[in-house]
Amino acid sequence: MLAKQSQLQLKSLEEQQRLAQLQVHINSMDKSAQMKSALGLQNLSGMKSILSGLSTQQIERFKDSQQDEMRQQQACLKQMSFTKGIEGLVSNRIATKQAYINKQEEKNLDEMISQAHIRQLYK
Repeated sequence: MLAKQSQLQLKSLEEQQRLAQLQVHINSMDKSAQMKSALGLQNLSGMKSILSGLSTQQIERFKDSQQDEMRQQQACLKQMSFTKGIEGLVSNRIATKQAYINKQEEKNLDEMISQAHIRQLYK
């Protein structure tokens, strides 16, 4: 489970880096020397709208990867809680069994002592 969680964290980080690179690219387009003419500006506008759509998609991919990571963490926590619950039950059963064994040993010892005492009385 930890390996899966690490993979999801890595994917989330990669998606975040892609988004940052895309945004840097979009912002750098305005500064290009080619974008001085009307046609260049029109092309820039079209490219920016396309890249804006890509940016939106990348944001969604990043959010999805974060949600996957969160779901994996919740699954790990549930599994850990379940395991700890089972450990508690087993521990309680062992303690109960040991207490029963101790009580039986005490009864046997008490019985042996009383029989020894009775034998000494009738000697």
